[in-house]
Amino acid sequence: METPLKLKLLKLFAWFLLSVALLTAVDRLLVLVPIEIPGVTQAQTFYIDFRGRLLNLFGFETTAKKSGQSIEQMIEATQQQVPDKSSKPQRYLYVDESGALQFADSLQQVPARYREHAQPLAE
Repeated sequence: METPLKLKLLKLFAWFLLSVALLTAVDRLLVLVPIEIPGVTQAQTFYIDFRGRLLNLFGFETTAKKSGQSIEQMIEATQQQVPDKSSKPQRYLYVDESGALQFADSLQQVPARYREHAQPLAE
C-alpha cells in the first residue's frame, strides 16, 4: 500500500523539478538572448526591468545587462516640460445674458459687454 503513495510523491516531485527547470530556461532566454521581434522586444525589456526590481527588493544584485533605459528614464524623456504657472494665460469666468456661466482663456475672448463683470479664475 505504501508503493502507490511513494510513486505518486515521486511523480509530483518530478513534475515540480521539470516546472522549475522550464521556468529557469525561459528566464535565462528572456534575460540573455536578444529577441528582435516587435512586441516580444518590449515584453523582454519589461521582464528584465521587472525582474531586476523584484530581485533588488530582496537584496539580490542583478548581473543582467540593461537593454535600454529604465521606466523612469523613459517617462522623463517623453514628458513635456510643464510650463510655469506664471507663464499660463489667465482664464476668466463670466455670466452671459441667459445666466449661464461661460469660461474664456483670455480677457480678449470675453465679449465686450461682459468684460467689466468677468472674474479671473484662481489656479
